[in-house]
Amino acid sequence: MKTVLLNAVLIIIIFTWSMSFGYCQSFEIVQDFEIQNELRSVNGVSVADYDLDGDLDLFLVAATIFDESNPLTWSRLMRNDGEQGYADVTLEAELINYKALHNKGMVMGSKMGASWGDYNNDGYPDIFLTNFGYDELWRNDGNGKFTNVTQSSGVQGCQFCYSTTGLWWDYDLDGDLDLFVCDWIRENRLYRNDGEDTFVDITIQSGLGDDRNSFSALPIDINYDGLVDLYVANDAQENGLFLNNGDGTFSDWARPYGLDNDGNGMGMDVCDYNNDGRFDIYVTNIFSFEPNAFFVNNGDGLFSNESISLGIDDTGWGWGVRFFDADHDLDEDLYAVNGYTSDMAKDDRNTFFLNDEDGFKNLSSELGVDNINYGMGLEVFDYDGDGDFDMIVGNRDAPSSLYKNTNIESSNIANNWLQIMLEGTVSNRNAFGSKIRITCDGEDYYRYYTGMNLFGQSIKSNHFGLSNHTMVDQVEVTWPDGSIEIFTNVRANQVLNIKENTDKKIINGTTEKAISSVDIFPNPFTDKLNIDLGKINYNFCEFKIVNTAGQELFQKSFKNDGSKVFQIDFHDNVALNSGIYFYTLIIDGKTKMGKIIR
Repeated sequence: MKTVLLNAVLIIIIFTWSMSFGYCQSFEIVQDFEIQNELRSVNGVSVADYDLDGDLDLFLVAATIFDESNPLTWSRLMRNDGEQGYADVTLEAELINYKALHNKGMVMGSKMGASWGDYNNDGYPDIFLTNFGYDELWRNDGNGKFTNVTQSSGVQGCQFCYSTTGLWWDYDLDGDLDLFVCDWIRENRLYRNDGEDTFVDITIQSGLGDDRNSFSALPIDINYDGLVDLYVANDAQENGLFLNNGDGTFSDWARPYGLDNDGNGMGMDVCDYNNDGRFDIYVTNIFSFEPNAFFVNNGDGLFSNESISLGIDDTGWGWGVRFFDADHDLDEDLYAVNGYTSDMAKDDRNTFFLNDEDGFKNLSSELGVDNINYGMGLEVFDYDGDGDFDMIVGNRDAPSSLYKNTNIESSNIANNWLQIMLEGTVSNRNAFGSKIRITCDGEDYYRYYTGMNLFGQSIKSNHFGLSNHTMVDQVEVTWPDGSIEIFTNVRANQVLNIKENTDKKIINGTTEKAISSVDIFPNPFTDKLNIDLGKINYNFCEFKIVNTAGQELFQKSFKNDGSKVFQIDFHDNVALNSGIYFYTLIIDGKTKMGKIIR
């Protein structure tokens, strides 16, 4: 009797989990994909519409040492042919003519990642390949073919470099994509885009030439000053947070911000898991050494590691990771792949955590995505154009796995969605560094668009699940330079293409760009500190100061009395001794953060 009762309870629990996702088996392996590609050992995976035909194509990085006579060692460009599946067009695209020297003997592989980015703003995605050995930059010529411009561009790296991930980002906000390269053995590298297919190595003067065995890098404006900072995941050493000083240099502030995790940092992703408007960062580690880290933005300029409290600390020997709204219920779920050749990782399975109102739940087995293969690369995207995001996993010991999300087809609950594709005109063409906020029935939901991932970078749409909403009240796009465009009454279940500077609706009032221009001076200060709001029209301001441990030492509020400059006297404030502090300025819900010195 007890056994029957226990089984009944388990059935109810599994049914409840299934209903929360819409259907128990919500992913299925695309069997044809294994036939359409030959590779059996892959590191990075990334997607972009390289031929501009409206669907997303795939690049798979072969981990095996390159041998021109052996097709199983060739990285592959797979063209999305719609209902026909994927076609291997590597030779057709002339991407097989490798000039670079690849070294031998490293266990992770000689070819690592593939990062898509339109570095020359011509509309066609180009691709940067990271290797153990010289790197490669291939320019998309717009006719289905690519040209190797590595040597002439100046981004080849070195013979004994071990490049893991290439990151396209516009660190100087000049409208074109610069290139940051993570290196596992030597110093990381920063190349400034100077146009005409040429880059300048500014690693030394920028201060980004760190040598801490880096795997991936996330560009994000951590302190809300309008400049793009860089968070770097390092293997077996502290992660680095490099604040952009605005003069072409960067300074490491990981510890004061609470981001100095010293696990085996590998994959990363950014999300807003609780829809509070503040972006959070997840980092995969090797669990047997150090749990994964989930840095939740506290809203005071600092982060707290909440991976254990949220139950998402263990994904085995972690590699690629992605947040996405798999079940269209308005929050982002989490999928991470893992594996290695050692006994510590032989039983590790890929892990899917469902994000719901009760927190994260591990539904890996129930959803059929707990693959035990040695997974490295991961990307999520809408490969079949049905509105939901699917998953591609690059395995080192088996064919790559393409999972079709069947949630829309198999669910009896509402499954509306919206995809937003951005195109920069003033900003970089791919709009990397943009933020999106949508509003449905008074509730806001957010995305930060970088395209970055472990061993790659993708050019794809920003996806929102909408549950039962058939209309989005407002879409707000904050472009990399801080300018804002707003679109209202957007219907669900479409791909919304937004081109910068076509329908700008907001510039007045307190925008993110405006608040980034607020002047707080002098810095360093002695007894008096001034806050100059410039031309901002506001209702309410709040100013806080915390120490490097996150303890609040000062708070003051201001209502609009017509003043635009406030002066605060710290003469009698004994809590603020000489030292470094962090401030938070909130103006009508918009936030600026930074450091001050007394």
